[in-house]
Amino acid sequence: MIVHLAMTTTMILWGVSFVASKLVLEEISPLTYMGVRFLLASVLLAGVMALRGRPRFSRKTHGMIALTALAEPAAYFLFETFGLTLLSPSIASLIIATTPLAVMLLAAAVLDEPLSRRGIAAVFFSITGISFLVLGNGNAGALGVPEPGQILGIFLIFGAVLSAACYITLARSLTQRHDPVNLTVIQTWWGAGVFIFLWRIQPAPARALSLSPLGWGAVIFLAAGATVAAFLLYNWALRYETAGRASLYINAIPVITAITSWFVLGERLSAVQAAGALLVLLAVRFSSHPKEVLVVPPEG
Repeated sequence: MIVHLAMTTTMILWGVSFVASKLVLEEISPLTYMGVRFLLASVLLAGVMALRGRPRFSRKTHGMIALTALAEPAAYFLFETFGLTLLSPSIASLIIATTPLAVMLLAAAVLDEPLSRRGIAAVFFSITGISFLVLGNGNAGALGVPEPGQILGIFLIFGAVLSAACYITLARSLTQRHDPVNLTVIQTWWGAGVFIFLWRIQPAPARALSLSPLGWGAVIFLAAGATVAAFLLYNWALRYETAGRASLYINAIPVITAITSWFVLGERLSAVQAAGALLVLLAVRFSSHPKEVLVVPPEG
């Protein structure tokens, strides 16, 4: 029961995070948002490390952690955050949910892992579903063709998907040999260093941190809830939950995002987009085998 509650809470935090990010991005620049979010998360994680004790990694391991951190959180959040400025949270979260499919394709291309017919069918249905999401947009241009900003947003979100897939491929050996909480903390600190540097080198107007009370609340939620609390709960729950069952929880994130977007932002999916969303979720679930599924959380 406690494990179920921990996983459910984590999925709610991650699902709501896409909408919270959208709210913050309406007030400050993407690089300022990422810098502040990860600065706050790093301070909170420093408290976690004070309780657990400083992790001891070799110089070689630190180098490998830094390399994986360039893929995620650095590249992942850069692509996802800029993509969110151009797309709705619902569509962004659904595209991010295809990360397990990207991992499967990358493993087939780089690691020579066999790609099953089941996997090929899942990729086809997910691409079809995403096409419905885009073409069913009520804000599309003439003849239902997406506007340039929407197309760029889709490419950016797919950049986040590819970054997450690269991270998972690189981090496989690290997660098998080291405590996942310690790895998460160090990777977050590396990512925070990148984001704070990018924040500070912006022109002065873009560096401005002028947030409304709602904006500050969203940033604190994203740092403390969606980054620190969610990952600590998730890492703890995975000790007691199978990968197959964990994937069922993750498939709920786009649904939570869509419901939150409806209540908070007034966004709704059209009938065509709803059909596309269903195809994406079915494709991700269809590709997952209980013994082989990669449990990858789509972050917001």
